Amino acid sequence: MPKGKRLAITGGTGFVGQYVIREALEAGYDVRALIRNPAKRPNIEHENLTWQQGALGDDDTGFLQGADCVIHIAGLIKARTRSAFDAVNVDAAKALAAAAQNAGAARFILLSSMAARVPQLSDYAASKNAGEAAVRSVFNGALAVIRAPAVFGPGDIATEPFFDAVKRGLLPLPGGRKWKNRRLSIVYAPDLARDIIGRAVKGDYDGQTVSPASWPDVSWENFAQMLSDARGSKVRPFPIPLAVLMPVAGVT
Repeated sequence: MPKGKRLAITGGTGFVGQYVIREALEAGYDVRALIRNPAKRPNIEHENLTWQQGALGDDDTGFLQGADCVIHIAGLIKARTRSAFDAVNVDAAKALAAAAQNAGAARFILLSSMAARVPQLSDYAASKNAGEAAVRSVFNGALAVIRAPAVFGPGDIATEPFFDAVKRGLLPLPGGRKWKNRRLSIVYAPDLARDIIGRAVKGDYDGQTVSPASWPDVSWENFAQMLSDARGSKVRPFPIPLAVLMPVAGVT
């Protein structure tokens, strides 16, 4: 185990969290991961991994005892109200950071979202932006904020319908005026995990807000070509009218 590096990780049962745990264990760290529902425990077994049952706020102090670095991945991505988002993405994050401060953790890594750059975009974006500010207000140690762009990779249930369409030769995307001028940033989940463990935990991002990306700036047409090259067959951009997309997104 790297000297003085015991990691406490929230959100370890989620898509990104599982990659981060595996990367941490492979790097030789001792990991304590919070798990709310034992039935959702992923198939990760290791002598340096301890699963601690509980939810955020149940016993943050006990969960963080002895941790040198806290990696806070857990967050709410779907909710009907701003207050529901805030309860997890702001209040729970702040309480965890305060507990980390009191427990003597040297470093806190907050996985946020690139959406936090534009808080007026949505209740989710506003909650992630407010969560960053809340963590900064109570944690005085080394703090890194990772504003992740769109994350994809094997095991991601959220993007499975998207890639099912790609397999049929279609790239669904938000339509509307000038859709060809829009750019997107994408990160492959294993790349994000390697960045968190290989750089953030080691202190490379202390005091910074960063957005690591596998492809930091591509157009939708570029993305379609990349997918075509990867598949060996044509993938065609398929703009979805905003009048159709927005109601569906709202219901979802």
